[in-house]
Amino acid sequence: MLNKLLVFLLLLAPAVLQAQFEDIIKKTAAPDLLEEKNITTSIDDAYPVSFWIDDIEELRDPVEPADYNAPLGPGYYRLTIQSYCLKAGTHGPTKGSGHLIAPIKGKLDNLVTNILTRSAEHPEVAQKDIQLLLWSIIYGAKFTDLSPELQLRVKPLLTPSEITELSIGISDVPLDILPDEVKSTAKFYKDLRGKITDPGSSFEEIESMAVLPGDPPSDLLKKQVNPGNWAYIGDGFYMRMMPEGYQKSILELYRPQAVNVTRDAQGRITMYEKGGDKIEISYIDEPGSDVLKGDDGKFYPVYRFKSVKFTGTNPGEEELIEDFGWMIRGDGKELKNVTEFKSYPQDPTAALYKARLTTANDFFKKIAKYKKDSNNPGKGSENSLSGEFNSDKHMKDAMDAVKNPTDFKKKASWISRHLDYVKDWWNCSSNQLAGGSCDDDDTPRKPNPNKKAAAPGNTGGQRIAPSLRKWGE
Repeated sequence: MLNKLLVFLLLLAPAVLQAQFEDIIKKTAAPDLLEEKNITTSIDDAYPVSFWIDDIEELRDPVEPADYNAPLGPGYYRLTIQSYCLKAGTHGPTKGSGHLIAPIKGKLDNLVTNILTRSAEHPEVAQKDIQLLLWSIIYGAKFTDLSPELQLRVKPLLTPSEITELSIGISDVPLDILPDEVKSTAKFYKDLRGKITDPGSSFEEIESMAVLPGDPPSDLLKKQVNPGNWAYIGDGFYMRMMPEGYQKSILELYRPQAVNVTRDAQGRITMYEKGGDKIEISYIDEPGSDVLKGDDGKFYPVYRFKSVKFTGTNPGEEELIEDFGWMIRGDGKELKNVTEFKSYPQDPTAALYKARLTTANDFFKKIAKYKKDSNNPGKGSENSLSGEFNSDKHMKDAMDAVKNPTDFKKKASWISRHLDYVKDWWNCSSNQLAGGSCDDDDTPRKPNPNKKAAAPGNTGGQRIAPSLRKWGE
């Protein structure tokens, strides 16, 4: 509102009002620059990190899709893409720098997203031209002020209505009456617009203004961010970005497969099933079998596995493990006044039980923080299911520990496939923490990373937007 008033006064005020206008603006707190509102994405908008899939690259090898712009079924994918700077006048990323995934926000977020999406559909438009178009949009250059040649080249990325919208540029407030806090920034935006619209300017000249060399100043560090952070982006997909420069990034997508799960009357999982492959779990339910007397003399809540049976769809794919495995029951806290208990071959030591419980409780603390994060799109969605979720975490830990070292090595291929189902089930079930779901549908879907950006922890660094255009093409 303030900016509109200032521009209105500049256009309409006669000379007799100029002194009053200058007095008003000098007494006003530093005004928001119009350009800053066009794309506002920052580290403050970042989604919380989906830390539970941090080990995905240790468990599986990513594959490169043949068609970057095609729908994707469940799987772990790595794409080497063309990416774009959405914050000129800042330092470009370097290989190994950390970023978080954040939604693209601002007055022109839909327009920027549309251009990024269409860029994959129009490989004939050069990456440099797309970058110039994005800078011109974000920093207020009129489309009609761009060189006729550039207008013609990027026209496939815009609709007629968008071109009309972009033909209204930003009116410059006189720099000499701006407060010192914003004067240098406003001058940079004005100079950048001038360079972009100057037919004699080369891309390299514009780039040298927009992309600063070296690392951003340490005093602008707002949050320490390590590389390789995953975030849930909706529709079953997780995403992370590792920029190797503002023009090239590694984009990874992970979509866990849906796995059918059967539970008993106590809510315990008794079967995982996928395409005829099965893992069947039976429990020891004798009196006292749900209590563990540790070697420290204390009692703990537990469920013991009577058997775990792996069955594949191919001949010979069957493995039965008996009297092996256990899971924490309930909150795992020490039990008092126990009158009935039994011992079994698979019983862990008290130290092993406590170690697994400590790991689980550390996980639950992280989950509680994740759920409270103001940027979690699914905040509150999982509250009613917390008991089942915690139990499922204990089950997942138990299944991770179920193995028969002598036989599993000989059957590694199909056993690993079954254990992958457990991992996918857990990661798919965890989607609910971010408002997702895990229905039995593996139909290929088209992810939409173009609505997201990689936000750096240092405000002097660039926010980087992905496209689904393959690097080098």
